[in-house]
Amino acid sequence: MTEPDAATVRWLNLLNGSPSFVIRIAPRSHAPTVLQVEIVPEDDGVYWIAGTTTLPRGDRIPSVFEVDTSAGGGLVSVQWKIDGAWMSPSDTTRVRRALDAEERDLFPFDWTYAVPVARDVYHDENGAGLDEPS
Repeated sequence: MTEPDAATVRWLNLLNGSPSFVIRIAPRSHAPTVLQVEIVPEDDGVYWIAGTTTLPRGDRIPSVFEVDTSAGGGLVSVQWKIDGAWMSPSDTTRVRRALDAEERDLFPFDWTYAVPVARDVYHDENGAGLDEPS
């Protein structure tokens, strides 16, 4: 897996630095639009949303999530900011090295969004993971 391209890194850094903003990806043109909303609406396509990933061993990682609001807030992908670099969790070798972690230290992870989504199939209305006590 390679690092994100320069344009993607700019979008990731924008959201990481200004987490009250989101990016909506237009369904047909795939053009990004930066928005500021109180809640990401349901059934409105794909959004990029800043937030935090919590790993099983307790690490909290600044993150940007790609969320499909038309699929109940399904998580499409995530980028983690580790030591100043954006990394995909699917690049386990690089992530494990950067965090000095084993694979069991990375998965399964939980997350929170800086801007809530109207429908989140992974978390209850209080933000707790569905397999966690509320």
